[in-house]
Amino acid sequence: MTEPPKLFVGTDDFKALLVNSNVFVDKSLMIKELLEDPGAIVVITRPRRWGKTLNMDMMRRFLEIEVDSHGHPLSPEQSDNRKLFLGGAIDLGLASGRKKTINPLNIADYSDIILDYQGQFPVIFITFKSVTGKTYQHIEAGIKTQLRNLFQAHRYLMHSSQLAPDEKDDFVIYLSNEITTEQIKNSLRLLTSLLYKHYNRKVWVLIDEYDTTINNAYKYFRENETEFQDVLELFRGIMQSTFKKETGPSELPIARGVITGILRIAKAELFSGLNNVSEYSLLDKKFAKFYGFTQEEVDALLTKISTNNTDPAQIKDWYNGYTFGHEVIYNPWSIMQCLSREGELDHYWIDSGGTALIDKVLVSDEIQGDIQELLEGKGILKKVYKQIALGDIHSNKDIFYSLLVFAGYLNPWLANEDKEQPKYRLTIPNKEVRGIYVERVLNWLSKKLNIGSDEYDDFIALLIHQQIDQFGAKLQEYLLHSTSYHDLSKEKDYHNLMGGLLAPLASKYTIASNKEVGYGRCDHVLIPIVGRGDHAIIIEYKIAKSKEELPALAKAGLAQITSNMIPKSSNKLMLPR
Repeated sequence: MTEPPKLFVGTDDFKALLVNSNVFVDKSLMIKELLEDPGAIVVITRPRRWGKTLNMDMMRRFLEIEVDSHGHPLSPEQSDNRKLFLGGAIDLGLASGRKKTINPLNIADYSDIILDYQGQFPVIFITFKSVTGKTYQHIEAGIKTQLRNLFQAHRYLMHSSQLAPDEKDDFVIYLSNEITTEQIKNSLRLLTSLLYKHYNRKVWVLIDEYDTTINNAYKYFRENETEFQDVLELFRGIMQSTFKKETGPSELPIARGVITGILRIAKAELFSGLNNVSEYSLLDKKFAKFYGFTQEEVDALLTKISTNNTDPAQIKDWYNGYTFGHEVIYNPWSIMQCLSREGELDHYWIDSGGTALIDKVLVSDEIQGDIQELLEGKGILKKVYKQIALGDIHSNKDIFYSLLVFAGYLNPWLANEDKEQPKYRLTIPNKEVRGIYVERVLNWLSKKLNIGSDEYDDFIALLIHQQIDQFGAKLQEYLLHSTSYHDLSKEKDYHNLMGGLLAPLASKYTIASNKEVGYGRCDHVLIPIVGRGDHAIIIEYKIAKSKEELPALAKAGLAQITSNMIPKSSNKLMLPR
């Protein structure tokens, strides 16, 4: 009997993935594309959980000179890193002495790259994905810990005959947490210099999730501009010290630099003055197929892994839908979590990381109309800024929507061919992400109507089951006791509120807003999706200046609806206030 394939999900460790899993999506040709890029420093931005750290660890293991505890390079036969790419048996470290045979990866077909680059460079790899904190002191302490771990990994330099005693003294300082802010800024430059002297080879510098700490700081320090600027200055110092060439004949001992993050942060000047920087976001074709899974890759996975009869079309509806750089892409985190649970469809991505920066704006009044259009399946036309100014997110809706694009919450479709002023039609990519918007709309409604999610389900069920009088009475109760006249003084305010109330139903109904029919138009029409019901719902709102006007307005509204749109025997709902 054939054993089912073994999956190992949720890891950023490239070796652990290959050793512990029998199913692996080979992204090793990214190494070739990176080596062919003309940039001395390459900046790649992608959403969280889209493989940034795993790809960086893959590059580290491909490039680095693998050494023993004394800093002596291992032979090709001893090198596990080499076997990860060229194939071979790797010791699993078990008492039985059992080994795992790794098959060659796609990059193994390029012998010139293997000879010139595999295992030929000292590599610095540091990630800031776990460095967060509610104060500047917490953040600085987290960075110190990351630096201590980094220097500890290169502790063999303490025994190097190529380093002078004072250089070893400088090195040992970083093995403690007792370093100054200036020493933090100069840390990677120092380590680069020492590695270059030890190996007599230029160093690759890989900096992962450079913006995670900054985004976290903005969330907590919005009311404390000084602390936020201190965090920016710290990262600006690290980048400038590491990559910026000083005036004079001396040359930085850096072979290449690779930096990843979610956003390209504007107005921070993190990369100002750096020469030959190539930047690639999810709007660019370059590297698009190496972050996320293509349809071909998912089809191959589905031939190897049982999905317990879950229809592949359903899996596609839930986790596909992104068009990054003209490539149709699946969310890699979600699809692997789904396959590891035999095709169970669930909201995996929303539970994989914090979204507080985005959540604050998603529940604001200003964008509810756009969110309702998105949930109704419509696209919204926006300019997408490749660089995000965090301070402008709350004042410029286009910048906020750009944040949603680069964070993976919206899918960008190029709407024109104007390279100077491109516009994008933004849509919700799939059912999983749609669930995030539904939840945020319900949070917004909860604030407006003082209604919980369970109460909402019972309330909206009255409408779905055609208990129109009870629904209208309950809505009047919410409006009278939970809302303010200042919040709902115009018909548009009611329209947005009702749109939010109805938006979660878009999976069952086609929802049209202000649809023109005959001589007029109604505020909302809900037409059941085939197989999801057989009753349409038409809703019209009227504003009365006094209670005495309500009957006449209601009668006029109903007459307009029945004469232009539906048979008189159909259910109709009037919601005056």
